[in-house]
Amino acid sequence: MYGDIPWEEKLSALSAVNRIRDEFAARGWFPATSGSLSVRVGGWAADRFAFAITAADETGWPELSEEPSHRAGVLFVDAAGEPCEPTRLKPSPDTPIHARIYRMTGCGAIIHVHTVYNNVVSEFFLSDGGIPLKGYELLKNLGIWETHPEIRVPILQNAAEFSAILKQIPGELDTRVPAFLLHNHGIYVWGSSVKEAKRHLEALEFMFEVLYRSLLLPSKGRYGE
Repeated sequence: MYGDIPWEEKLSALSAVNRIRDEFAARGWFPATSGSLSVRVGGWAADRFAFAITAADETGWPELSEEPSHRAGVLFVDAAGEPCEPTRLKPSPDTPIHARIYRMTGCGAIIHVHTVYNNVVSEFFLSDGGIPLKGYELLKNLGIWETHPEIRVPILQNAAEFSAILKQIPGELDTRVPAFLLHNHGIYVWGSSVKEAKRHLEALEFMFEVLYRSLLLPSKGRYGE
């Protein structure tokens, strides 16, 4: 299957991963070279697919890699998270999480970043099991066009072992909420394409920041005294 995928499609995926990585790194969303990105290539079946993903540790960052610039720190893996071709690179440690999301959703791209706001709100709303987002205009960017929209972005407990995190991922994901957070860790967001996944992430991060700032506001009652 992987061998049948046109090289142009593979090159496009490599370029997309590097482009998004550079853009989000400039925003400070990959502190200390954390986070991961992936883009699916070729066809999809729940047990058969392939995707480009950032490599583990320092190999995931172009300036620290000896790979050609168009594919620095990126490799292709199969549905089991194993490299599709010989490479010195090792997949990101969270590759099994990416594979699980692809298997469950058939999406086209996944972005995992660590930001100040998604960490803070995941701590504040942990006991609620999710982050409530209600009435925000940017919920439309998730494809929600209701008059009074409301969703809850799930929060999973973080763990040292990725196997423990995998066990927490629900058997079915809410199709309206293309994301979940790991407590005090970061967020996984996906979409049918890199463009859509990026839009979902930017919308969610904006709403997380608005929610955080709103929690800092004084009670309205103080102004009526």
